[in-house]
Amino acid sequence: MDRQLLEPSQMDGNLTYRYDSTGQLVALLPARCKLGRHTLGHSEFRAVVQDGEARISCLACATDSADHFWRLTTTAPAPDRAELSEELYFELVLRRFQSALTSRDGRHA
Repeated sequence: MDRQLLEPSQMDGNLTYRYDSTGQLVALLPARCKLGRHTLGHSEFRAVVQDGEARISCLACATDSADHFWRLTTTAPAPDRAELSEELYFELVLRRFQSALTSRDGRHA
């Protein structure tokens, strides 16, 4: 079993927000699970904002021993609404995939 998969993850980035047409704050969550296997709009997921951190967990991936949740730094209290965004977190997903590919090849970035 890959030991790296069992270690707690580092922070992945910052949670992004927007204001809707009524001026209410809306959290923008990653639309894809951290492992890239599932689109969160079609899978069950859980999002918890607490102590300056948002954790977004894909429940389908939670049964594996892999690091299955996004850890995003928050700068505002938990808003009442959230939306999924594919574009805003694309760079984080891409960086994670590149890191995983580099690790498999035995090369280090």
